[in-house]
Amino acid sequence: MVRGVGRFTRGLAAAALIAAAATLLRGAAPAEAGQSGLSYTSVATWTADPTLGRVHVVLNIKATSHAADSGGRRYYFPGLQLTLPISTANYVAFDDSGRPLVVSESVGTQSGVVVSVAFRQRLYSGQSVSFSFDFDVVDMGGSTDRDLRIGQDVMSFPVSAFGSPGAPGGSVTVVIPSGFIVQEQFGALTSSIASTGETVFTSGPVADSTALNAWFTASRTVPSGNFRVTKITIAQLDVTLRYWSDDPGWAEQVARVLQSGYPVMRDLIGLGDPSTKSLTIEEATTQGIGGFTGEYDSAISLARISYFADPIVILHEAAHMWFNGDLASDRWIDEGFASFYAEQAVLRLGLPDHAPSLSASLIPEAMPLNAWSAAVTAGTATEAYLYGASLEAARTIASTAGMDGLREVWAQARERTAAYDRPGRSDAGLQPGGVTDWRRLLDYLEQTTGQSYASIWQQWVVTPSQAAELPDRDSARSDFAATAAATNSWIMPPDIRAAMGSWQFGTARALLSEAQGVLELRRQVENTAPNEGTAPPRTLQTVFETVGTDAALTEAQRELEALSSLSVAREARTDSKSAARAVGLLGTDPEADLAAARKAFAEGDIRKAVSLADSAHSAWTGATTVGQIRILGTAAGSAGVLLLIALYVWTRSGRRPEDKPAAEQAGPAERQDA
Repeated sequence: MVRGVGRFTRGLAAAALIAAAATLLRGAAPAEAGQSGLSYTSVATWTADPTLGRVHVVLNIKATSHAADSGGRRYYFPGLQLTLPISTANYVAFDDSGRPLVVSESVGTQSGVVVSVAFRQRLYSGQSVSFSFDFDVVDMGGSTDRDLRIGQDVMSFPVSAFGSPGAPGGSVTVVIPSGFIVQEQFGALTSSIASTGETVFTSGPVADSTALNAWFTASRTVPSGNFRVTKITIAQLDVTLRYWSDDPGWAEQVARVLQSGYPVMRDLIGLGDPSTKSLTIEEATTQGIGGFTGEYDSAISLARISYFADPIVILHEAAHMWFNGDLASDRWIDEGFASFYAEQAVLRLGLPDHAPSLSASLIPEAMPLNAWSAAVTAGTATEAYLYGASLEAARTIASTAGMDGLREVWAQARERTAAYDRPGRSDAGLQPGGVTDWRRLLDYLEQTTGQSYASIWQQWVVTPSQAAELPDRDSARSDFAATAAATNSWIMPPDIRAAMGSWQFGTARALLSEAQGVLELRRQVENTAPNEGTAPPRTLQTVFETVGTDAALTEAQRELEALSSLSVAREARTDSKSAARAVGLLGTDPEADLAAARKAFAEGDIRKAVSLADSAHSAWTGATTVGQIRILGTAAGSAGVLLLIALYVWTRSGRRPEDKPAAEQAGPAERQDA
């Protein structure tokens, strides 16, 4: 099997995490509606603690009252309200002398937790107070595709500054223990390595704390001994799930999605179960698979899927059992249709659809899908564009072709049918076409569905140099269609179909011109044959469909020459009916030879037809001469016989006595003596 790796980025990761951060970090927009005139800033330190399964946050807060006294009345604030993420716990506060302050949870909603910290004393206009406030960000569990994760081997959490809108001077520090690979998804903090090995990110003073939001993911290699294994069977597919010992929910999620989604996706693709009957799926970190959320290696049928276990990622990687470099060679085809069928399955099942999408921010990264190569850096906006564009192209193709049309196209691709072959006609088949690329996919689609996909290819697929080939292709296809229509259902010659399939359009047009010449000769054969009492043989069609245009041209010329021989023989038969001709035809049967020649022609035995026609022609045209020779020969022979008879008679009746021999003239005595 050709080694193929399919990778997948879960939607637009940054955009998704920003949205998640907005939900989780309501503290970035503090609840000040009831505290007008009170502002605060904080120095926040976020320390990841995987051993305790938390991120411990310490806020050193300075609050200042700006309340204006009026009418002899003084205004004060008894405390400060903070809005914290919903996944928080263990709230404690201390004044600047280390004494605890009263903390109460006043409001708890799905969007955040509002807590109140009571000051040690009232805060009047112009006064400030400093205190510390601690809390923990904790992983409350739930769906495996949740964004917030804090485990022993992987942590993914949001970070923000805390302060009043527009209040300058706040800052953030994030500390992650050694041994972890850290990725800042967004936020643009400055990183360094502490002497103790921790990775430290700092923001420095910020102009507006509410504008600072970041997201961090940290992971370390999970020892093989920390994996558990579960085996399941889905239809004809044996699946092995390898997952972290502290994350059984991941395996449960993957099993649920595959059990319901795999059969749906298999039926949509229409190729049945893949040739690979086993699949291993292993839980992984995003960093462990190069910044992707999923990766498939067709050489060993292994899918590595992020701990997110997003349904569309799971099914996207499963779809690579079909779309993995064996069915199609271009990456955008494999990735685009793996995403397309995964999306179709999750939509039919009512699962969350986190498919790649094209946001306005990605449009500046636009590039032709055929330019997608290994040079495109993983995790970049360019790659995000390519994933989104490949899915959009696949959607548009499917909308034009229909699901049944796509099924037929994939069947042709699996059989590696030549692009212009005619399935079911083994006598006219071309050599297998190899793995489908963007050219053959375009040919398959247009020939199978009768629709045009050129605009889709121009918008999404081709590079400028490749786009220049499309008008030439359109012209050649137009000539091809016109010639095919003129054949009256004959299959086009293999050399023409091969040239079209390999996009050798100059060669194809030259061969199409030659094919038009063949069809003109065929018309002459069809018009002439009845006049000669015969019918066109099927030989020309067979040669045209299975050998090529040059051989068909030769065959057509031979058939016309044979018809000419039949015509010449037929015309020779109408000559005069003289006695000499009748005598000359004795012992021959040119009529039978001509009939046999017509039969041989209709059966396709051109050489025999010509030989018999020539024989009949020779018999008829030479009959008078032969007859005259025969007659003259007979007359001469008869005259000779009569002359001999007359001579014989004359010699027997006209001799004198003295002409007798001497022995007859001797007397008796002489005879006695003798």
